[in-house]
Amino acid sequence: AWIFWSAEDNKQHSVDVLVVTDHFTKLAHAFPCANQTAKQVARKLWDHVFCVYGFPERIHTDQGANFESELVTELLKLSGVSKSHTTAYHPMGNGGTERFNRTLGNMLRSLPLRDKARWPQQIQTLTFAYNATIHETTGYAPFHLMFGRVPRLPVDIMFQQVLHDPVVTDYSSYAKTLMCYLKEAADIAQKHAIKEQDKQAKDYNRKVKGFELNVGDRVLLANKGERGKKKLADKWDSKIYTVIDKSPKMHIYKLEDDEGNVRVVHRNLILDISFLPIEAAGD
Repeated sequence: AWIFWSAEDNKQHSVDVLVVTDHFTKLAHAFPCANQTAKQVARKLWDHVFCVYGFPERIHTDQGANFESELVTELLKLSGVSKSHTTAYHPMGNGGTERFNRTLGNMLRSLPLRDKARWPQQIQTLTFAYNATIHETTGYAPFHLMFGRVPRLPVDIMFQQVLHDPVVTDYSSYAKTLMCYLKEAADIAQKHAIKEQDKQAKDYNRKVKGFELNVGDRVLLANKGERGKKKLADKWDSKIYTVIDKSPKMHIYKLEDDEGNVRVVHRNLILDISFLPIEAAGD
């Protein structure tokens, strides 16, 4: 999965960061970028993800214009990578990446003032620390699950706990042993992740706002597009949509306006107005 976030450096310049995470291992990368253009996305994916880890089966993104661009779409098509995306203005649909963003933000805020002023130079070190730390969802460090070994850290040398791996002389035997170990670790992580995800899903579903909608219901969308100084803007957009399809278990609805524009959004961002007369709803 991938997503962008931005922050200011010590010169008050906005720095964009492309965050890429692996759904299974939770391995994360954060790449500072000159901007959020589709060209930047395509270059970072090709140089630092596809050519390093290989081509994933599927990539999950938000609905930003840079990710939905023709350039990125063509790159993924040529690479044999399918793409899915989150529902509009609903970051929980990309929960793993958003969770890493929060963790990385907390790590950056904890830096000494001098290092915080040049945070773009610290981001790779902090990301490595994250990848070397046991993840609560899997029970393994992301680095461990991805590469099949524990990373060698400076602290190991400080406390004379250097890892003494045996010298490899039979590469075939080593490969088989590594494959067996990774399979065992993956099975354990999968079971751990399923339990954690079930718990998170139950906790979240208890917080879903509103009753189930039906096909044909008229609704409004939350005005999440308003930012900055527009704090007094209406909470709900005035454009009326009609429910044309739904996935109740996922609390996801497909909506269409009078012009044929289709949106896929989460229930928490929808206000039912079917009870209002059509004239009143349009005012």
